[in-house]
Amino acid sequence: MSIHHWPNPNVPWRSFHNHWIVRLVEYLNQDVLPVGFQARPTEFIVGIEPDVLLLQMADQPDLARLQTQPALAEATATAVLPTPADLPMVGIYSSYDTSRLVAIIEIVSPGNKDRNEAVQAFVEKVLFLLQDGVHVMVLDVISLPGESIRRPILERLGLVDTTPAVSGLWCASYCALPTDDPLPHMTVREWAEPVQVGQSLPALPLFLRLDQQWVMVDLQKTYAATLSAGRYQPV
Repeated sequence: MSIHHWPNPNVPWRSFHNHWIVRLVEYLNQDVLPVGFQARPTEFIVGIEPDVLLLQMADQPDLARLQTQPALAEATATAVLPTPADLPMVGIYSSYDTSRLVAIIEIVSPGNKDRNEAVQAFVEKVLFLLQDGVHVMVLDVISLPGESIRRPILERLGLVDTTPAVSGLWCASYCALPTDDPLPHMTVREWAEPVQVGQSLPALPLFLRLDQQWVMVDLQKTYAATLSAGRYQPV
């Protein structure tokens, strides 16, 4: 089932958005994530509200899974960010909860790009997470407003968007790698795929352990499952 125009006159976006989050979480936990990782739906964390969170519940990697994980294509872009001297946050952690935020998935909503202030707020949230070493996946299937958020994200990373402007729709996965040579910084690599209404969504890598372990997320499968489970009939 191909991508539809969103917002859609036949389906409230917030209902579909929230339902898609649930389907993504169920899909990740049932079919994709190895032992030691857990996906959760929307949760408020230090002033940031991601759509899907990926938590690491154990320190030991699944060695068998590492040997069979899918091949990874070349990154579409690579940026270098200095690590912030002081993160604008206060972290309080439970001594009996060792879970650690590894990655998030953000589904762009119309309100994220209907004005410059909203775009900048979204971009700064992505940058904050990447600087903190959290991997980020962004899904933008919103036709209106038509401006893509990818361009300001790349500009904030110090990169130029060289993708042909077929449409403003796109999906991307960002991998944040802490590096100490020659100075402490974050290397951010991007895997991006432009998409169009009438086409299928791609599969993208979701990173678990820096650039050493990842899983492929079949976005089209979760999109179609959401439409079916909610009996949505978009035009």
